[in-house]
This record gives sequence, C-alpha cells and structure tokens, in this order.
Amino acid sequence: MIVFTLINDRKVFKRNMFIYIGVTLFCALFGFVYEIFSHGVYSFNMMFGFIYPLLGVVFYLILFLFKEAKGPGYLSSFGINAGIATITVRSYFQGVLDIYKTTRIVLSNIYSIVGIILLTFGIITYLTFIILDFLKNKETR
Repeated sequence: MIVFTLINDRKVFKRNMFIYIGVTLFCALFGFVYEIFSHGVYSFNMMFGFIYPLLGVVFYLILFLFKEAKGPGYLSSFGINAGIATITVRSYFQGVLDIYKTTRIVLSNIYSIVGIILLTFGIITYLTFIILDFLKNKETR
C-alpha cells in the first residue's frame, strides 16, 4: 500500500533535490569539459544535457518550498526519476552520434519515446493520487 500513496516528508524532498543538484552539476561539468576538449566539434545535446536533471531540481524545490505540498509516492517518483534519467541519457547518446556524424535516429528516438512514456506515467500517477487524496479529504470534512 505504501507504493500507492503521496509523501509529505520534507526530508525526502530535500534529499531528492540535492541528488538532482549533484547530477545537474556533474552533467554541467561534463558539458564544460567536453566543450574545452571538443576541438571545434560541437553538439548542443552534449553541452546542454544538464537541463533535464535541472527540471528535477525545480520540481523538488517547488515541493520543498510549499510546506503543505504532498510529493510523489514511490510509484510516481519512479516514473518521474526514470523518465528524466532516460531523457538525459538520450541527450548524451545523441551528442555522441552528432559528434561522429552518424544518423542513427531510430536508436535516439527509442530513448526519447521510453523517457517520455516514463515521465508521463509518473506525472499522471502523481496527479491521480493528488486528486484522489483531495476527494478523500473533502469527504472527511
């Protein structure tokens, strides 16, 4: 039953936010080092791959700032986190393909489709649990 709930634990929001900050900083540093040693070969997917984990920072920062906000449970967190991770990996994979001038669009599209499906699943599950929680609390008042 714990899987199908919402979490109202600020420690969890803070921990997830710091994990995303660490991943964002790592990706930004990776893009910076890539740009230094790229020898004039640029890929925007490599340089701006940090933007996707930055969305996770913003999401958990918003939840952390609003004291009354209920965050995603384990099922929703899995979808959101896995979706962001998949889209981030797709960005770097596409960057490698761009550098080598390879046109393997199908492989990159698979990452995009799976990432969007996971992210959509996480967001829809989260919104569903928020609506169900709101309706349950409305009945008890």
